[in-house]
Amino acid sequence: MKCYVCDEEITSENETEEHILLNAIGGKLKSKKLICKGCNSDFGSKIDDSLARQLNPIANLLDIKRDRGNPQNVKGTYNNKDILIEPGGKLKLARPYVEKNENMFHIEASSERQAKEVLKGLKRKHPEINIDEQIKNAGRNKSYLPSVKINMDFGGEEASRALCKMAVNFFIYHGGKPEEVKHLLPYIKGSEEEAEVYFYYPKSEVFYKGEKEVLHTLILAGDPQRKYLYVYVELFNEFKMVVYINREYEGEAIYQSYHYNVVTNEVVEYDEPVRIPPQQLKRYKSKNIDVKKFEERMKHLLQRVDKIIVDKRINQITTNAMKEMTEKYPQEENPYITKEMCAFLANRVAKEFVLSFQHRFIEN
Repeated sequence: MKCYVCDEEITSENETEEHILLNAIGGKLKSKKLICKGCNSDFGSKIDDSLARQLNPIANLLDIKRDRGNPQNVKGTYNNKDILIEPGGKLKLARPYVEKNENMFHIEASSERQAKEVLKGLKRKHPEINIDEQIKNAGRNKSYLPSVKINMDFGGEEASRALCKMAVNFFIYHGGKPEEVKHLLPYIKGSEEEAEVYFYYPKSEVFYKGEKEVLHTLILAGDPQRKYLYVYVELFNEFKMVVYINREYEGEAIYQSYHYNVVTNEVVEYDEPVRIPPQQLKRYKSKNIDVKKFEERMKHLLQRVDKIIVDKRINQITTNAMKEMTEKYPQEENPYITKEMCAFLANRVAKEFVLSFQHRFIEN
């Protein structure tokens, strides 16, 4: 197998593992038979990092599993305070906040360690402060915020180049001829500014997904009658792009697809090929992002993500409560579920449910 960029033979010495779908957003499809180590280095990670950064908020909320590391924390705000959203949706203050009221200091921090660091700083000017006593008397509160504002964007040249590279990788992965993609390499590298990479805005779903399915999809379609060869890219259900490889295609008819559920970490198989009507491709594609339609898509996606997070939280609450109950009442001593155990379990579940979901019942 040769590197599709430089045509050098790929060997065990120069091979490199290329993720066809970015691993940073949960992509598992990869190959060592696409590009050599040198070309992979020349391509660089800048464009992939740009796309990963844009999609990181969704990867974070879904707690995407990657080969290495975790999604980065997402910055948000609540009541003019900086908030960090950790993978899976857990929130904490990005930094401690200190307010002075007459001769009193009010410290709000995410951890005891943070609070101690603030007190150490204050003690330099106020040596009378007893750090251990203040920590001992500090109030500890566990609550869930009703809403946190985060900023998210999508698009731009670097992200489009990353999507183009993704499409080219998928085409070569399925036996595509390297000469078919040579004209796209300068665009991916950034030495050319134009390529046929389009946002796609269909009025309805391209294919059916369950309400709790979040998929990454790649579809390679070649039609010699209509003379098109393209890759359809759909990330997290709602980020839809079309990358044209050839507008004068005369080869054999091609259809290859890949669907990966980032929630269950499973490849999804569809009995029937997913076809995009040619008239839709003409009507609903654009090189410019449509802000209104993008916001609509984000609304649908976040609603779906919210259902998944809620289900995970409910499962977590019940699992933790059962674990606490069995620790408090060891089954070896009593193999039966007693009324006392039921009451303990009900109390723990009810308390966590109120903490987790009470904000959903607050009227605006």
